[in-house]
Amino acid sequence: MRYQIVSVGRRAKDPLCEAAELYGERLTHYTPTKFTRLSEAGGPAERQALLEALDGAEHIVTMDERGEQLTTRELAKRVERWQRSHKQVTLVVGGADGLHPDVKARAHESLALSKLTLPHRMALMLLLEQLYRAHTILKGEPYHRN
Repeated sequence: MRYQIVSVGRRAKDPLCEAAELYGERLTHYTPTKFTRLSEAGGPAERQALLEALDGAEHIVTMDERGEQLTTRELAKRVERWQRSHKQVTLVVGGADGLHPDVKARAHESLALSKLTLPHRMALMLLLEQLYRAHTILKGEPYHRN
C-alpha cells in the first residue's frame, strides 16, 4: 500500500511545516508516500484543485473535526486494514476554510485528529506523525511507548 497526502497551503518556513516534512520523510521508510500540496486557498479554486487531485483515487480519507476519532492503536489497526484492502490510500487535509462538501462527499472515510479546530499546518503535521507512529506500532518498534 502507498499513501497520497493531499494538503492545501503554500510551503512555508515555520516549525509546523518543518515537523510535517520530518514525519513525512520518516513515513516514507515504511511505505511509498506521495505529497501533493495545493496552493489554491479557499473558494471555488481550492474546491476544484482538490477534486482534480482526487481523480482516480482508490480510497479517500478526509481529515475533519467531525470525523471518526481513533486512538493511536486504533489508527494502527486501521492502517493494517488499509494495507490488506487497498493499493493506495489518499488522505486529505483542507485549508483554513476546511473542506468543501463536494470534497467530503468523495471520501470513503473521515477521521478527526481532534474535536478541536486545528490550523491546517498543525493538522498535517499531526496526521503524518500519527501515521508514522502507527507504522512503528505495526513493526513492533519502540517509538510508541504505551
